Amino acid sequence: MRRVVRSPLDDSKSVDATMAATMAVTTTVTTTTSATLGARGGLGAPSSRVVPVMTRTRSVTSTTRAFFGARDDASRDVGGKAGEIKLADVARGKKIGSGSFGDVYEGTLGGSRRVVLKEKRAGGGAFFESEAENNRRVRGFDGVATFIGVAGANAYLVWEDEGRDTLEDCFGGGAFGFGLGGGGGDGFARKLGCSSDAEASRKVAKQCLKAVKGLHDRGLIHRDVKPGNLLITRRGERLKLIDLGGAADLRTGNNFDESETIFDPVYGPPERYITGKFGGVGFGNVGWGKNKPDLFDSFSCGMTILQVSVPAFRKKGAMKAVRRDLKRWCYDCEAWRASLPERQQDDFAILDENNGAGWKLVCGLIANKGTRMSVSKALSSPFCR
Repeated sequence: MRRVVRSPLDDSKSVDATMAATMAVTTTVTTTTSATLGARGGLGAPSSRVVPVMTRTRSVTSTTRAFFGARDDASRDVGGKAGEIKLADVARGKKIGSGSFGDVYEGTLGGSRRVVLKEKRAGGGAFFESEAENNRRVRGFDGVATFIGVAGANAYLVWEDEGRDTLEDCFGGGAFGFGLGGGGGDGFARKLGCSSDAEASRKVAKQCLKAVKGLHDRGLIHRDVKPGNLLITRRGERLKLIDLGGAADLRTGNNFDESETIFDPVYGPPERYITGKFGGVGFGNVGWGKNKPDLFDSFSCGMTILQVSVPAFRKKGAMKAVRRDLKRWCYDCEAWRASLPERQQDDFAILDENNGAGWKLVCGLIANKGTRMSVSKALSSPFCR
């Protein structure tokens, strides 16, 4: 589940308490299906977007505008650049998934080029627009799904069809039910083109961190890094980030407001919000260095690496319990692990290899912001070599 929340008036309240207090005036839209690229709310994992707003807003459309600002989506081109692709050159095929704000189809471009098409739903225009703008900003970066452009007058967002499975699908719990072992084993490694679980876990760690660092280098914070938003290319050679609809572009200000956030309650960091002034002189200098917005994604990378490296945590629902226990131990991974029964210690074998290189990496990433490791530093870990 991914939540879009507004900063609580009383910062001492938890997110859950704030949500409960506003439930009477909150609109919830739940994603249905699928395990495919783009079957999530915006080329991403199945998610629910919950938009608690401090005003009495009831409709999806008005709630969306409360988050993004009052935009006239019906009359505004995506990024002012609609029609990069002629609509006549696009052929839509069968529907392969649905999200809260868009439907996704397989298709062709120019008669033979395989593509993935996303069509917005009513009320999803602002999310559609932000996703287009963010994908344009990182076009050419190979750490994200390859974006081609916008077809027609905002008819579709168009990506190369590079694969249909996400890292989450490798765990055996995807909507298509591939049955790859229900949490690990040879199926997990094979899907990633590796000979062992340990090799696959190190590959995920390195490629996930590199992809996220690439976004940070371009001024974007993904805000929803998790296995369901890491696409596995068809031959398993690459992992690519998807679902940029919730990313905050701190260089341009697109999709960024200090009082609002997008986060996943399992994979998202405990601080929940990105705060600070960015852009212009501040970008990459005072604003970025002082507020360290990149640490938001660092935590999510750590949770992802923990899950792929401990086979027991790949099972459906396991990470919810892990997150609950980590919170209880104030995100002190050493204390949390010490509280686990002795019989569970062997589950961490992959992380304990090479003098505990993987475990040290996870402990550095899954921590409170003040002591959390950056993605750049994490890439120097022996676990990522």
